[in-house]
Amino acid sequence: MKYKIVCEVSLPEFEYVLDVNIPYNKSIYYVCMMLDKIIKENIYPAYEGKKDSSLIDSKTGIPFDKNMLVSETTIKNGTKLTYF
Repeated sequence: MKYKIVCEVSLPEFEYVLDVNIPYNKSIYYVCMMLDKIIKENIYPAYEGKKDSSLIDSKTGIPFDKNMLVSETTIKNGTKLTYF
């Protein structure tokens, strides 16, 4: 059974790309909160998360609905994502 997915996440605001383990059974909202925490702890300590931030499929440019579970989306191992 899958528990985590490894994805490449681009953070254009910081010109930074990182590989992230994303929980398979959590919501996109949870993933966004997780990315906010990663940014604050590892990249820019003064960062404050935004309510209107979104996780976007880099290939299609379509943002994911924050209410969906990762397992219900097209996110798979190796998917390239952008977080604004």
